Amino acid sequence: MKLCRTSCWFAVALTLPSLAAAELSISGIDGELERNVRAFTALASESCDAEDWRIRRRFRSLEKEATRALEPFGYYDPVITSSLTLGDDCWKATLNVVPGEQVLLRDINIDVRGEAADDPPFAVLVAAAELKPGSPLRHSEYERVKKSLQTLAADRGYFDASFSDSRIDVWPNEGRADVRILLDSGPRYRLGEISITQDILNDNIPEAYIDLRQGEYYDSDKLARAFRELTDSVYFSSINIFPDVEDASDGSVPIRINLEPGTRIEYGAGVGYSTDIGARLRTGFRNNRLNRKGHRIVLDVNIAELIQGATAEYRIPLGDPRREWFSITSGLSTEQTETYDSDIQSFGARWTRIMSDRWLRTFALDVKNESYDLGNVVRTARSVVPAVIFDHKSSDTDVFPTRGHRYTAELRGTDKTLGSNSSFVQTVLRARWVRGLGENYRVLARLNAGFTDTPNFNDLPPSVRFFAGGDESIRGFDFESLGPKNEDGLVVGGSNLLVASLELERRLKGNYYGAVFVDAGNAFNDNDFEPEVGAGIGIKWRSPVGAIRLYLGYPVSDSEKSLRLHLRLGADL
Repeated sequence: MKLCRTSCWFAVALTLPSLAAAELSISGIDGELERNVRAFTALASESCDAEDWRIRRRFRSLEKEATRALEPFGYYDPVITSSLTLGDDCWKATLNVVPGEQVLLRDINIDVRGEAADDPPFAVLVAAAELKPGSPLRHSEYERVKKSLQTLAADRGYFDASFSDSRIDVWPNEGRADVRILLDSGPRYRLGEISITQDILNDNIPEAYIDLRQGEYYDSDKLARAFRELTDSVYFSSINIFPDVEDASDGSVPIRINLEPGTRIEYGAGVGYSTDIGARLRTGFRNNRLNRKGHRIVLDVNIAELIQGATAEYRIPLGDPRREWFSITSGLSTEQTETYDSDIQSFGARWTRIMSDRWLRTFALDVKNESYDLGNVVRTARSVVPAVIFDHKSSDTDVFPTRGHRYTAELRGTDKTLGSNSSFVQTVLRARWVRGLGENYRVLARLNAGFTDTPNFNDLPPSVRFFAGGDESIRGFDFESLGPKNEDGLVVGGSNLLVASLELERRLKGNYYGAVFVDAGNAFNDNDFEPEVGAGIGIKWRSPVGAIRLYLGYPVSDSEKSLRLHLRLGADL
């Protein structure tokens, strides 16, 4: 038994690898210099199993390789010593490097000739280059400038561009280097024939998404923009835009565009929750390409504890489908809050256009039939309401912006002469701001305002009146629980609204954030403005689909009410 145990240990020992390891020790330098020397020397890659003659041969070139490895960083006169030990188990080598003085740049000549000499982006690129007299010589910056000039020339349509001279002259004894880069751009090509291959829509639809004109100067940014806008259209799944440089002639390059159909039918579903309306289920259906004219149908159904509804939209692209369309809409909704009950049937039309600076303008006409129970008054109201809406959004990112804003302005109204049961003119203004303060803080602010001019406020249905309170209004108060009251003490809403909010947010750890806030305002009639105030704290989790917010709001202006919890998922703007 003892013999077997000894044999077993001997067998295990035979299978164990040697504990010896090859070692190239480098001293005198660190960081990127050491990494480059180690990567450039052949000896560093040899193992203990290598033959002694191979190790000696690699060692003989070690100092020369290390010298070359330092040159890209401007060190041309190093002092290098080395030693090698060949043991029974493995080899060990040492390399001591004194890099010496770094070579500095002296004369810099970066010149662009040809038509590109008068093309402003080239002047900007040259001015931004870090190749400056007195700067340390780094070959990587020299190569970067050359690569940038080549890339810019290709992007701007100088397909015949080439370097007539490009070199670095180093004078190690003087510690100086001269750089010379001369780019001959040749002519700038123009766009030739633009051909679109597709069998999806009428030709005028994809052509409208492509802001390219034959005869204008070639610019890769315009091709990239055409690609983005074709992608955003959702009509196409595969988009291939390429300049046919090989067939270029007479200073023009043909542009070939191949398009493949995108997903035609889409179904969607989602769930959510907010303390305003409770749990929510959403389902949807889209036909992104109803016909060759590019018409679309969108159906949405939303079911929540307090609000249920269904909407349908038939969208028709107009002259420029990227920026203009006409929609026919219809909808059914039921809303049951602590303040009122309402059932609405609607039918409408919208003409929407993206104006300059990303302002979205919509002319709308809505016909509504609203049955409601508000303040113990049960009525049915019919309204024909024309409106104009302006909306503008700008942010550095959609999900969790550090800088951005959104403005919305709406003017709507009606009169009994149009067939409505009431007459009014109403203005609604909404604004949101987000600003980052350093890496860990954000300030969020919002303002909601509304003003109504009407001869008889009692004729207005709940959908036209203003209420305050809730997750997106004054936290610490129930959803739409604030506003003027009737003789029975029931909230019936107001003709005007003014609510403001300010919130400071700080990163706690990872994707978790803490917040403090104060909200103030109310719905009111005439000049009878009595603001309510809510304040509190919150915690947020930055999820991939947006921030999940949990707030604890205290009704500062009403000590008889208790703390209220607010939970919401959604965008900041």
